[in-house]
Amino acid sequence: MYQLFWGDLHSHCSISYGHGSVEQALTRARQQLDFCSVTGHAFWPDMPTDRDSYAEIIDYHNEGFATLAGNWDRLLQLQADGTKEDKFVAFPSYEWHSLEFGDHNVYAAGPELPLLDAPDIVTLKQMIAGHNGIAIPHHIGYRSGFRGINWDAFQEEQSPFVEIFSLHGCSLSENAAYPMLHDMGPRDWGSMAEAGWERGLRFGIIASTDHHAAYPGSHGDGRLGVFADDISRKGLWDALLARRVYAATGDRIDARMFLNDAWIGESVYAPNERCFVIRVRGADAIDRVELLRNGRVVQRFYPQSVTPNPQSHSYRLRLTWGWGRNTIPIDWNCRLQLDAGSIRDVETCFSGQAVVAPKGAASASVLDEIDLPHEVTHRDEHSIEWRSVTQGNLSMRHDQTQAISLEVDAPLDAKLKLEANGVSIENSLEELLRRGRSHFLRGWLSEAIRVGPLVPIEECMVEAEWLDLAERDVDTYRLQVAQHNGQWAWLSPVWAEL
Repeated sequence: MYQLFWGDLHSHCSISYGHGSVEQALTRARQQLDFCSVTGHAFWPDMPTDRDSYAEIIDYHNEGFATLAGNWDRLLQLQADGTKEDKFVAFPSYEWHSLEFGDHNVYAAGPELPLLDAPDIVTLKQMIAGHNGIAIPHHIGYRSGFRGINWDAFQEEQSPFVEIFSLHGCSLSENAAYPMLHDMGPRDWGSMAEAGWERGLRFGIIASTDHHAAYPGSHGDGRLGVFADDISRKGLWDALLARRVYAATGDRIDARMFLNDAWIGESVYAPNERCFVIRVRGADAIDRVELLRNGRVVQRFYPQSVTPNPQSHSYRLRLTWGWGRNTIPIDWNCRLQLDAGSIRDVETCFSGQAVVAPKGAASASVLDEIDLPHEVTHRDEHSIEWRSVTQGNLSMRHDQTQAISLEVDAPLDAKLKLEANGVSIENSLEELLRRGRSHFLRGWLSEAIRVGPLVPIEECMVEAEWLDLAERDVDTYRLQVAQHNGQWAWLSPVWAEL
């Protein structure tokens, strides 16, 4: 049985263009992830040459490419040194841009990877094949010819999966959550992952952040789950090549679908009745779990609604803090005490600065000098302490809040006692059951913290079985999970053949 590990294969820092250092990126990645890649921007063979329209873009890309070239050996060494087998793996990678073929990240199991350029994607893949490299398209949903994917040039052998979610938005399907709002343009149906599967192509899907401020795994910006034997270069790399991967926005949604015992990413001979086993455990209340066949929802599953045992029950509890003025950094020092029961699990939901454009924003430098802006400093069975630095949200669509998700086992009359920057807050679990309570620390327009909701663990879980019959010679099945808090997971397909 494979284990589930979490990573981010696409994040940036100042090693090419962006903010923060490689060392900061690796430190932050180890805090929340099992593996990562700090990616350098490297090449753009068909970059526009019209300086009247694109001079700034041309210059900062060329400057970034030169910076990476001068620091490539150092980047490889830092990621090699940052790898601790059985604990954390950093894979080498670089980004190859193209208007015609779409942007790709080049990876190898590592620790070595030559920095190779090519005039087109077919040649690039031929060159990296000799180094056991793969080329993974990302932000595929932009229109083909405008840095979206070119399915006509797609090769399954060296692109076992594609990146369908990041800060750019979601490129899964026409009606997927998270539209693309970057100035690179809207998503186009012909570039969706669903369009590629409709062509008969077989590839898995992942998410990664494409974060430009040294924060791999930035919560809400994209992560991938991998089902692998262990945390080693070989174990993870074998799983990537086998397409046992899936995309998640941020919460660690453990989602599994088996078709006649086949794992996601597999092709299986299934001429007769097809038995699906579905197991999902979210980090918050699940809205729905959907099984899709050939791009259409064929079955929906819902969690069980329960009346919790008032004497002892398991719950998920989320604490979220931030808000206030976006020009004023706030230092947080917090302690949460549970007076009865126990804290059984702590999942950090820490994110980096909302820097999407490579040149970033003026506020991007505020936290550049802090290696760990957010950190759990103490944890035991009854309490948890943490520190954090936040700024208010950049806009109503740019969330800069931070969060922790806990699993607690306690009676409903247990009290949560929270100290946040000297302000005392107390709630009973019963007050928080399916309800969040907000607390302002210094009055209106000041920083605030939200406690809750408290969700019975059963409402964060779905387990189901389902039977189906063939619709086509090859049917593409996949699973997607939506939580009420807006967090998603999208699984790579299983292909069933007659």
